[in-house]
Amino acid sequence: MSTVETAADLEQLVADLLEEAHALRMKYEEFSRYTESKVAEFVTARRELQTERDYAFHHLALVQQDLHILRQRQDQLHEQLHKAVKQRDRARARVAALEASRAVRFAVRIRKLLRR
Repeated sequence: MSTVETAADLEQLVADLLEEAHALRMKYEEFSRYTESKVAEFVTARRELQTERDYAFHHLALVQQDLHILRQRQDQLHEQLHKAVKQRDRARARVAALEASRAVRFAVRIRKLLRR
């Protein structure tokens, strides 16, 4: 081989290598842009999910607080019901005792006699 052919082959090889290096650089840039866009999407999605999570935790705390208040109110109502049932039972017992007394029975008999 002559030096001219060798120099031409060498120049062609250098040109091919430069072209390949440029193509690799372009692929790297494209990959870098793709990676950056995916990272940006991830950061945005993460921020949105954190916001949703924070809202859900806040909502959960409110619901738990409401549930606690409802349970307290339920306990109060149950206690009031229990007191009312006791009061009703005492009143029924008093009425039964009064109706069973001699004076009430005597008054009932007198009313019956007076109606005739």
